[in-house]
Amino acid sequence: MPSATKPPSPDKPSARITGPIETELNYIRPDAENPPEVFYSGGSSPQKYSDEYAFMPALIADCRATSDQFKVHKNGFELADAPTAHRDFYDDEAIASSYYGEVSKIVRDVTGAKDVFVFDHTIRRGDQASKRKPAHHVHNDYTETTALVRAEEMMGKVEFAKMAGRRMIQINVWRPLVDVVARSPLTFCDASSIDRADLIATEIHFPDTDHVGEIFALRKQEGQRWSYFSEMTHKEVVLIKGYDSETKGTARFTPHTAFEYPDQDPSVPARASIETRTFAFY
Repeated sequence: MPSATKPPSPDKPSARITGPIETELNYIRPDAENPPEVFYSGGSSPQKYSDEYAFMPALIADCRATSDQFKVHKNGFELADAPTAHRDFYDDEAIASSYYGEVSKIVRDVTGAKDVFVFDHTIRRGDQASKRKPAHHVHNDYTETTALVRAEEMMGKVEFAKMAGRRMIQINVWRPLVDVVARSPLTFCDASSIDRADLIATEIHFPDTDHVGEIFALRKQEGQRWSYFSEMTHKEVVLIKGYDSETKGTARFTPHTAFEYPDQDPSVPARASIETRTFAFY
């Protein structure tokens, strides 16, 4: 059973963190026949994967210079300038009371949605002791089923029922918690380059619980286009669409993953980031 990451070679230090990147991403093998599974450790050990997963070559385009061409409803992801007034990203209660309001406004401004419900966040730190490290497997956070289940669970049945008949989207807002991302950046698969048949429902197993979650993994195929925004700063965010109830003319699912530079400088400090999760309605 493969583990979570394929570490960079320590004997090839480099400061190069821009331009197109040839690396390997943790996909579902094109010839995989069984449903894939992910197993979280619940601690500092990396998560593990069933044999359907494998690291395979990928070319990732640096879209920093053309970032204005990528839109959340067309491609599934969008870069936005979004300086934050919030400073304490160690206190979960402070994040919920202060930062969530900023996130809600970002989602409304970028997507045009009317009502935004911010319901969760995860802080990831790449250091060895962290229990939530950057996720090194190609995934979309929700399926058609789990998006609706999660929305009702987090909003409550009464509030969710009030939104019946309205278009719903799920948006993650990802922000670096370092001045400049120079390690473990995120890459996004252009939603317009994906065949829906290659999104594979995947079970997620959590330690010390009977709960089994479900996400989409991505089967590797020719024509899938990967992008990243080099040297992202703390003053920027990427909006990532994980679900759209509209089925025509829009991005619906956006596979993404952390990746490692193949010539990573091992002296570069680990990346830290916050991803804040929302449901929004039109």
